[in-house]
Amino acid sequence: MQRIDEFREAIVQALLNKKDDDGLGIIMEKHARQLVGQLTDDELDDGIDFNTPEEIAEWLLEE
Repeated sequence: MQRIDEFREAIVQALLNKKDDDGLGIIMEKHARQLVGQLTDDELDDGIDFNTPEEIAEWLLEE
């Protein structure tokens, strides 16, 4: 479970690292955590070996 929690946190950090053209963050922490919270532990476990946190962050922002 710790591996999933660490992956979830890495995705949140990847979301928070996203910047607009002016270098400002594009998402607030509360919203980032809500987006990541939509993913189940099983979904994260299935993708952890195939996707980086940055890839998941991109996907969440596109949804």
